[in-house]
Amino acid sequence: MIINSFASVDKESYESCIGCLEHEFNKGEINTRVRLHYLKFNGNGEPMVKALANLLYEFIIDYCISSANRPEVLSARDSARLTKEARNLFRHPTIDEDNPDRTGEAGELLLFFLIEAVLGAPQIVSKMELKTNHRDEVKGSDGIHARYNEDEALVDFFFGEAKLYVDPIAAISAALKSIDDFHSVDMLAHEFNMVTKYFKYSNEQVKKAISSLIISGEVGPEARINHACLIGYNFKDFKNLNGNSPTEVMNDFMDKFLKDSEKLVEKLNLKVSQMKSRKLAFDVFFLPFPSVDEFRNAFNQALD
Repeated sequence: MIINSFASVDKESYESCIGCLEHEFNKGEINTRVRLHYLKFNGNGEPMVKALANLLYEFIIDYCISSANRPEVLSARDSARLTKEARNLFRHPTIDEDNPDRTGEAGELLLFFLIEAVLGAPQIVSKMELKTNHRDEVKGSDGIHARYNEDEALVDFFFGEAKLYVDPIAAISAALKSIDDFHSVDMLAHEFNMVTKYFKYSNEQVKKAISSLIISGEVGPEARINHACLIGYNFKDFKNLNGNSPTEVMNDFMDKFLKDSEKLVEKLNLKVSQMKSRKLAFDVFFLPFPSVDEFRNAFNQALD
């Protein structure tokens, strides 16, 4: 199945701003892969918050506009028109020092970026495009992606959940609660209905192949449900990094980050084991920021 080739985010773009460490554990019936992402530092020893925000802006057409609704090769005029159309789908909150952006759209776009670049799973429904009012929030999951798993000969569906909070424990709790709620209200059938109605790509053969995996709103024997979670949070030790060079600063950051992450993974492990939903698979992206508000505001500045 060629679905994997539809991913628009390339590894090179991802690796220009973000690094990653991985950790995997099994808890009962729930398999969880944890990736400890981190912002790279520029030559002045500063985390690349603004660079990441600007990079995400470059993918707003891919994120917001279905390839079925745009030319295969974009002219300069096409790019200008579609960029404007994509920008208008975001909420553009009024922000200042006393009123930072608290919407979830920057996090949702970042999650799209990570799922495509890291998991190699293309977005298969562009929910932003379906909004009837730019002030609306996206309903259901924060993204629907799919990837063919050659090793197991099945298609993995990924439903996204993005949380950018000051406190990482609160972000973990909110993400897992949203996933439990997702299953308790039978949101899965609604999401799969969107896949069959609003498949992002114009390739009818792939659309039929993906749709055939869904049986009465549930996955069949050749598909699996996964949840991809972004946990973005404020990391206080950014203020206490030591070093006389960017390399020394990065090494000090990594020491502090790994020590702090051990506690977060332990807390995640505990909370996952307490979930009502079972037989799930999770990919969890941890990403610490100097300030999640700073990141959101940087993205809105790029957008405007």
